[in-house]
Amino acid sequence: MNTLIPVTMVLSLSLAPMKTVEMPQLPEHVVELFKMEKDVSNHQILLFTASWCPACVQMKTNEFPALKEKNWDIGSDKSNHIRVIDVDQHQDLSDKYGVQSLPTLILLIDGKEVSRSGALNAYSIAEMFYNRK
Repeated sequence: MNTLIPVTMVLSLSLAPMKTVEMPQLPEHVVELFKMEKDVSNHQILLFTASWCPACVQMKTNEFPALKEKNWDIGSDKSNHIRVIDVDQHQDLSDKYGVQSLPTLILLIDGKEVSRSGALNAYSIAEMFYNRK
């Protein structure tokens, strides 16, 4: 027997207000990663993303505020800790790095790829950046 969901129920669910989620603080062991004396001026994470990618939006919304709170520069500039690259606008870079899924994070040290990953939490992004994984 097929059960149909009434259209009014579907509409009411889709129009339900979203709850505000409070941003959790970074755990102390994560904060310690940011205090390390290692020279990371030659490190950069490339984040390949798209506006239509739910996992990308979720990572930016949930993880980036904690990183920004610790003075991480996140944006499209080549000097940022995390350089955000929209695949729809920069197909050439997507092809150059062989990006096949979103989000893709690629750690560059001295301009060379050292590691890559899919979506990560703030702690794992910091570990990746400091090349501790």
